Amino acid sequence: AASAAAATARLLADGAPVIVLGDVAYPRADRDTLAACYGPTWGAHLGPAYLVLGNHDLVGGTPDDVAAYFSMPAGLADGNVHRYRARLGDWWLIGLDSNLSGAALDEELRWLKETLRTLDGDGRCLVAAWHHPLYSTGLHSGDGERMRPFWAALDAAGADLVLNGHEHYYEAYGPRDGRGKAAADGIREFIVGTGGGRLGDVSLAPWQHRAFTRRHGVLGLTLGADRYSWRFLTTDGTVTDRGSTACRRALSRGNGPATPLPR
Repeated sequence: AASAAAATARLLADGAPVIVLGDVAYPRADRDTLAACYGPTWGAHLGPAYLVLGNHDLVGGTPDDVAAYFSMPAGLADGNVHRYRARLGDWWLIGLDSNLSGAALDEELRWLKETLRTLDGDGRCLVAAWHHPLYSTGLHSGDGERMRPFWAALDAAGADLVLNGHEHYYEAYGPRDGRGKAAADGIREFIVGTGGGRLGDVSLAPWQHRAFTRRHGVLGLTLGADRYSWRFLTTDGTVTDRGSTACRRALSRGNGPATPLPR
């Protein structure tokens, strides 16, 4: 009850959708560890949780245990535990598996491009999530290089946000285009590896990012029809990063209510 995972889980609003960015239990997300570690803490928010797979979620090379533990909530439009699209209010969420390589990764990229084509002209804003960040300044920098063509495809489709884990800290970047260059109308990347694991990573290139926090906490997003806001809330109640900006793909019809994630 006194763990960092318990403290971060208490920051979440009951019933709010939660995007879980992988590595849900250590040292691996097998059935017993999930029941002992995730269940009593973040497990309270299991119902509205959207999972993307981390490297520690693979047991014997497969995510069978974590897939059996999680069930995707209502609104999953297409996909499975490896990749999916789902409605989050006025937004589309696209979940991807960054553990793949070779032909499996190529197939996932084809799926993403086809999914984005089906959403062309839809008007809803886009947020994507996978585990290994393409850009980071921590000890795992470079682990997400395989996701570069995914970033380019998402940028071309007008996506606003990419959410990642893997590094054990919070790091935020200003918008970047499909080539990784700073651009006012690019994608913002948020790395949120602060849900309860040991904070062992450090920033090796602090001039590259926009914000950095090495403390346990959660990233709260408010996703509106034509704009979004964010704040990083630590377990002691401090907000170390916040902002608000317009969405690149404003809704062309209607103005539904904003969808709050962790408060």
